[in-house]
Order: sequence, then structure tokens, then C-alpha cells
Amino acid sequence: MSDPAPPPAAEDAPADEARRRTGRERGLLLLLGLAGAVVALAAGAPTWVSGRVAATAGETAVLADGRTAAPLATALGLVALAAVVACTIGRRVARVLAAAALLLAGVGVVVASLTAATSPEDALGAEARAASGRSTATVSAAEVAPWPVVSAVGGVLIGLAGLGVLVRGGTWLSSRRYERDAAAVPASPAEDPAAAWDSLTHGEDPTR
Repeated sequence: MSDPAPPPAAEDAPADEARRRTGRERGLLLLLGLAGAVVALAAGAPTWVSGRVAATAGETAVLADGRTAAPLATALGLVALAAVVACTIGRRVARVLAAAALLLAGVGVVVASLTAATSPEDALGAEARAASGRSTATVSAAEVAPWPVVSAVGGVLIGLAGLGVLVRGGTWLSSRRYERDAAAVPASPAEDPAAAWDSLTHGEDPTR
């Protein structure tokens, strides 16, 4: 007499656990990327750098927020948001491309933010020329706020999320393939009444 078949719940347990583990891992990585993009975009709103420039009526103060001092950081923050969405709905190839975009966007945000922080005179160039009315202007007493560093931290989060999806995304595909393979195994007559009826119509004993 053959051994009784394991209950369906026991057979589905590995697939369910793989699905839960994949969901948790994917969710954490995408939340990391989303948080980094939001931080980078939000950090671009306040004033990053300030200074003074000589104008016709004397010295005048000039300011530049993150979107002016480092426009690339803001643009890449938007790219990161789009890449996070693509990672959630795309298949393997689309997910790999989106993860690569996340990684590159994160690196770009870090570089653009730290460049503005370390070269505030250059970051104030456009504002200084507009305030002085000259094609060239010299900025003095330049000061840097903490926001470029905050933006760079957001870029690090974006890059880590992209790297994580690139490294771990293949296991997500494997988990889904495992579930498909498990679902493709035909049910035994003891588990499926329709299969039992088919066995009877073919003259077979469905209890075996």
C-alpha cells in the first residue's frame, strides 16, 4: 500500500515561503530606492550655497537652492523615482535596466551634490552673473549649507537599492519559476475530484 500523499499545505509551503521572502526583500530594496529619491528631491528645495558678489550698487547677496546649484541631482532624483516604478512592474530585462538606472542615478546624485558643496563659487556662478549684470563675476564669502550632504546621502540610498536589485533580482525570478513549476505538477486523483473522475473513466483505481 502506497504512503499517503502529503497535504497540499505542506507541498505549497516552500513556494509560499519563497514568495514571502522575495516580497520582503524586493519591498525593502524598493523602499530604500524610493526613500533615497525622495530625500534627494526634497533636499534640492532649500538654499545650498550663498555668497556675495560685486554689483553696480555695491556688494549684493546671492543664493542658490539645490535645483540651481546642482540641477543634475534633481533630474537624477526623478529618474530614480521612475526606475523604482519600473522595478515593481517590469520583467527581468526591464528590471535589470531599471536597477542599472538606479545605480547610475545614485552615483550621479552623489557626485553632483558633493561637487556643489566643494565648489560653491561655481555653483553660484549663474546667480552671481545675473546679480552683477556682467558676463563674469567673482563670488566672495561663499557659505555651504548641510543640504548638499543630505542630497548625497539620498544618492547613496538610491545606489544601494540599484545594486541590491542587480545582485538579488535573479533570485526573484527563480522564486517565481519555482512557483510555476510547482503549479505545473499535475494533481493526484486523491487531491483533485476531476482527476479522480478521469481515472474512473479510463478504468483506473483513483485510490492508488
